[in-house]
Amino acid sequence: MDEVSSLTVRLLGGSPARHGEGEIALGPAQRQAVFATLALRAGQFVSRKEIIDAVWGERPPDSATGIVYTYVSALRRALKPAGGPLVASRAGYSLDLPRQQVDVHVFEAELERARAHRLAGSHERELESLHSALGQWRGSALDGIPGPFAETQRARLNELRMSALERQAEVALHLGAYRDLVGELAVLVEHHPLREGLHRMLITALFRSGRQAEALAAFDRARETIIEQSGLEPGPELLALRQRVLNDDPALHHQDRPERHRQAHAVPERPSAFVGREFELRRVRRHLAALMDEGRGGTIWLDGEAGGGKSAFLAEALAPARSRTRWVEADELTSAVPLSLIADSLGGEALDDLGRTVTELCAGGPWVLVFEDLHWADEESLLAWQRLHGFTAHLPLLLVGSARPLPRRRTLEVLRSRLEGDVISLPPFDGPAVAALAEETLARDPGGEFLGFAAEYSAGNAGYLCELFAEFADGREPDVTPHSRLATVVEDHLAALSVPCKRTLSSAALLGASFTVADLTGVTGRELRALIGAVEEALAAHVLETEGERLRFRVPLVRDVFAAHTPPAIRAVLHQEIAATMAGSGAPADRVAEQLLQVGDELTARWIPQWLLANVRALSTGPAVELLHLLSHQRNLTEEQHRSLAGELAALLLPETGATPSGSAQPWCAPLHALARVRNRTGPRTS
Repeated sequence: MDEVSSLTVRLLGGSPARHGEGEIALGPAQRQAVFATLALRAGQFVSRKEIIDAVWGERPPDSATGIVYTYVSALRRALKPAGGPLVASRAGYSLDLPRQQVDVHVFEAELERARAHRLAGSHERELESLHSALGQWRGSALDGIPGPFAETQRARLNELRMSALERQAEVALHLGAYRDLVGELAVLVEHHPLREGLHRMLITALFRSGRQAEALAAFDRARETIIEQSGLEPGPELLALRQRVLNDDPALHHQDRPERHRQAHAVPERPSAFVGREFELRRVRRHLAALMDEGRGGTIWLDGEAGGGKSAFLAEALAPARSRTRWVEADELTSAVPLSLIADSLGGEALDDLGRTVTELCAGGPWVLVFEDLHWADEESLLAWQRLHGFTAHLPLLLVGSARPLPRRRTLEVLRSRLEGDVISLPPFDGPAVAALAEETLARDPGGEFLGFAAEYSAGNAGYLCELFAEFADGREPDVTPHSRLATVVEDHLAALSVPCKRTLSSAALLGASFTVADLTGVTGRELRALIGAVEEALAAHVLETEGERLRFRVPLVRDVFAAHTPPAIRAVLHQEIAATMAGSGAPADRVAEQLLQVGDELTARWIPQWLLANVRALSTGPAVELLHLLSHQRNLTEEQHRSLAGELAALLLPETGATPSGSAQPWCAPLHALARVRNRTGPRTS
């Protein structure tokens, strides 16, 4: 097309097509879907099959090809006054239009400019670009336009818009516009109550405006809303923010000079106590020796669960080359900024010419580049990291990356699988390592019983062990009710799990030491196919593991943290309901008892005494005695039930030995022996 069309496309609200000041009527919704498909790929040819897939998906009508032809003909007539931008060829159809005349493309281009300004450290210009990007929105994206392609694009654009709104507020906070932000953030929080980033910024803006009490009230509302709508506590960042507001944390006040971008972090100090991992340590040290002594580069990939001690391990392993090490760490914020990790590690010049930058760096001697938590890295940084891996073949460069199992990223999995380097997985601490860590960190001997409990309860996770040892040092007795600090650490490590997965795990935690998927469907009330995704996510994250045909939490501590998400009163009711379901389905008596014992003194369901009397001889001795003892204190029992339960308890505590109690026996023993003789006539009991 020789002349530029006067057509303006608005897919972010308003009339989709405009010519000058007037609107262009595009016709029915499906015809608009064809137009939107072409507009979103303006300047490119779109085949008829692609249009059919966009409008109808996997089940198009038999006459779809003819319908598309009819729609396109009608669109060409409608757009003719605007210069006839819709053209056809054997390849398909194209909306021959400059991208700056389509609001979606303008929106995305301004977001790219904002990212570039952020990397350059120009927050004022970044804010201008974000304002310009968000100014393209006049309503809802692709409003009323049907089809799977429009649905996917609508979700994508809405998420981009929310990310831009959050970043705009974040930059404005950095620049000191917190007073102006309060009203805007309050509206956003009302419309998007589950976005914790918005809550954090509203609380921060109120605090910086000198409104501490209102900031705390905003936190209370946020927590109440999040629990009500998701069934989960807020994340650790939001919980920690409340304490910072209470403490009047100086770092929470406005800083006059926002940082340009984060430089490489200071290399962590060598840990004061380091035990175990000798085999893995030797592997890293061999690479380090080859680098420092021979100038030979290499790549190390470190796998490990959250809290597994990856940072401490690398700090210990790389200590001999500390002065020649650059260390950066990815997080959720960096994932939204292309190449942010590369800029943090090597400086902004690396964005222009990565090869030249790293070559000049290594010309002065060998270097170690550490990139922690690559599971949060943006796609562009991961691709650049792969290029750095290629440079290690001819430069004195040791490249180190670490990652957790979650969040799962296909780019990360492909990168790891194709890596020609040394992949090291950190194992959990075994018994001797747990004992050695305790000896290094505790001032007094905790004893073998505590060490055994800590090793089993934490499954050898270094971070959890350190927290348990800290609680022991503070004088807290070990138990299976995680204290707030320990629970916060666990929740922080599991923050990447999806909300449906967390809800499923909170229900699973009530099912005992192990459970089946059928048990899970019973307690959640959800169908099997609705649970599969959540269970698979939990297995991939190593939160759950298989035990034959059953599932269980790999770390008992994690199970207790998820169980604690349910308030105690509700937990008591749910355990009794689960036990009733199990009893009704013929589950083994010990598994039913396991549920009932979780209730404690609140065993109020009327079916329990009769069930226990009918199944007491099928139970193991320990659970039977505990349940009989608990029920004997209940007030809602009949006199006959009291006598029967007391008799069964006596039979267990004082089994018949064939001898009559001697005169020297305590007087209170006589009734128990009498009851025992009566109950034991019904048959022997095995434990």
